[in-house]
Amino acid sequence: MSKIWIFDLDDTLHDASSKIFPRINQSMTTYVSQKLNISNDAAHEIRDQYWKVYGATLKGLMEIHGVDPKEFLLKTHDAYELSKFVKQSHVLKNTLKKLRGKKIVFTNAPLHYAIAIIKSLNIEKYFSAIYSIESTKYNPKPSLIAFRKILRHLGKKAYQCTMVEDDLANLKTAYKIGMKTILVSRQNKKTIFVNKRITKITQLTQSS
Repeated sequence: MSKIWIFDLDDTLHDASSKIFPRINQSMTTYVSQKLNISNDAAHEIRDQYWKVYGATLKGLMEIHGVDPKEFLLKTHDAYELSKFVKQSHVLKNTLKKLRGKKIVFTNAPLHYAIAIIKSLNIEKYFSAIYSIESTKYNPKPSLIAFRKILRHLGKKAYQCTMVEDDLANLKTAYKIGMKTILVSRQNKKTIFVNKRITKITQLTQSS
């Protein structure tokens, strides 16, 4: 049976925390501030609240304020600018090349951004599909709705899939529904829902 590899994008296939995430966060705060006509501090508080309740700033803005998700994602994810901070890795390409089975990307990011980042990494040929926040009707990971939508898109069962992620909450949902899970992280916290643990994505072929 062919294995399905499901990869997160940011902080799994590339480093987003150091330069990309701070810029996205600032863009989101600025957008909320301007859209709701409030201060940056108030916008930050609302974003934090929506993150806790809905799992994402966008979901809260849609539910409470009727914000157009397409507008929000375009304004907050400047793919041209953000992709400049991506560094290509020959080792990453070799890792993906060696992995047997179908490979897809499953990200909470918007499609235009995901495509730009994957192109900047020069790894698009290794993936058969990209599933973005639009693919799940704006239901972000770790929601069960998001995972079920992706499995329906794939036409596969959870046990056929291996999720590769840096986020424990997302892996918890993946494990609960029957996926194998691989954590990409330097943290050593032991959890029953992580089947394997690697510190960087290029170690994946040693753990598969």
